[in-house]
Amino acid sequence: MSETVRVTLYGGPLDGEVQEHTLADLGPDTAAWGTMMIVDGPRTHPRDPAARAVYEPEPGEDPHVWVWRGWSP
Repeated sequence: MSETVRVTLYGGPLDGEVQEHTLADLGPDTAAWGTMMIVDGPRTHPRDPAARAVYEPEPGEDPHVWVWRGWSP
C-alpha cells in the first residue's frame, strides 16, 4: 500500500477542497505534482463541460497546496 498525500486546492471551482492522492501516483518530485480534473455540476466550465480544472503547487512553496491555473480543454 502506498503512502497517502493530502493536498488542499486553492482558487478556481474546487477552492478549499482537500484531496488524497497516493505518493506512487504523484511521484517523488514534488515540483511535478498536480492534477487536471473534470468538474461536474454547477462548478463546471460554463462553455465546455469537458474542460479540466488544472491545479499545481506554486514553485518553491508548500507542495501540499495546489493552486488553480485555469481550464484545459
